[in-house]
Amino acid sequence: MPRCLAVTFLTFLLAPMALPQAASTGALEVSGRVKIDGKVEKLTRKRFYLFTGGLKENSSLLERIRTAEVVSRDCYYKRAKASQPFICWLQAADCESPYCRTPSESEIQSVPEFKAAFTKGMTQFRSKPAIARDWLLTNMSANLVNGFYLQKRTLSETLLGNAKPLQSSMTDTITVKSIFIDIPVPVATKFTVSNILAMEVGKKSYVWACEVSVEPGKTAKLNLQVPEAGKTIKNCEVIVKDLPQCGTGACEQK
Repeated sequence: MPRCLAVTFLTFLLAPMALPQAASTGALEVSGRVKIDGKVEKLTRKRFYLFTGGLKENSSLLERIRTAEVVSRDCYYKRAKASQPFICWLQAADCESPYCRTPSESEIQSVPEFKAAFTKGMTQFRSKPAIARDWLLTNMSANLVNGFYLQKRTLSETLLGNAKPLQSSMTDTITVKSIFIDIPVPVATKFTVSNILAMEVGKKSYVWACEVSVEPGKTAKLNLQVPEAGKTIKNCEVIVKDLPQCGTGACEQK
């Protein structure tokens, strides 16, 4: 072996081996299973936001959340002149809009808004019921289809103001978890997690704002809680309000 190559090879062997770089990202799991009034509620299809900094650093955002007016789903649809069967159909699966699930044939006939849209579709699509059902929502008024969503989106933009979420994630219907991945954390870092918009459970609304610490290479976990009377939850502010009642009437419990 030529001398120059031998020296190069020896230098390579003696050089310290490169160590793998420490993980610079972490993850966070937020459980949407919450015990409220002795019952475990599943908060599915609910969006949570992740903000850099703890509760102190996000105090302005928290103040906007505390003072926000809560407009319940039932009140919105009552004001939009939705029928009682339509409101009860939404309540049955905790839906915020008719996009939530597909109405059955019997529900199309029993809910006036669905029946009117189906009848219109049968005229448009030459008496083809399958097509009339597929295009049901296009024949309903926009305020009943996406009006509540648009109202909530406007409110979320107002609440966020200049606060820029690092990420957002929605709870699913299986694990009932909201998962944040690839969170940049060169060192252990504090974050604030909040759903921003009030979530309805029973006759109350709930907003959580919790401070969590995420470490590099690890998955932090947050289990949402509701404080007992006169008590607080460590590192969390839970804003609980009574929902306004709009005289929508009672729905049959299934």
